[in-house]
Amino acid sequence: MSCPLRYATKRQLNPNIAAYPVARSVIARAVQNTWDRALEVSEGKMSLEELEQANLNLVLWLQDTFSGANAHFSCESEFNEKLLPDMLRQSMGEEISLFNPAVDLEQNESLMFSVFAYFVSEIFVLLKDADCAHVGLSGNPQVEAFIDFWSLRLTGAPVASDFKTKE
Repeated sequence: MSCPLRYATKRQLNPNIAAYPVARSVIARAVQNTWDRALEVSEGKMSLEELEQANLNLVLWLQDTFSGANAHFSCESEFNEKLLPDMLRQSMGEEISLFNPAVDLEQNESLMFSVFAYFVSEIFVLLKDADCAHVGLSGNPQVEAFIDFWSLRLTGAPVASDFKTKE
């Protein structure tokens, strides 16, 4: 992932997390790292407690990154700090409330934490449903669709589930 240059100073900028290719790279890495940790647990190289801590660390890191608080990434502060939580609240609020009934959807930090906790839990569902143990991650259409879905969602692009049908 190449970094853009600031025109005036020719200084290299950090990758912008609001850009689809950057977000996609981050989401793909999160899926790969989660898969790697799941393999380590199955091989006895990592305990379940260590896996839980690694998952929590991932949730917190993703929350910071997509909220604009990770210094290794630039962001669109208006989007990442304000619009993204609003969009996620609107598109995923019900789902997040079912996942975590204690979440305060109106509080951005609580919402974003719950969104990324849900995301990490969905990675494990994906790994099972996509039969990654036999098919693997690379070239797996379900894995690619998951990565694309979340990358679009976290960069503000509408996804199919955002369009609710009226009954």
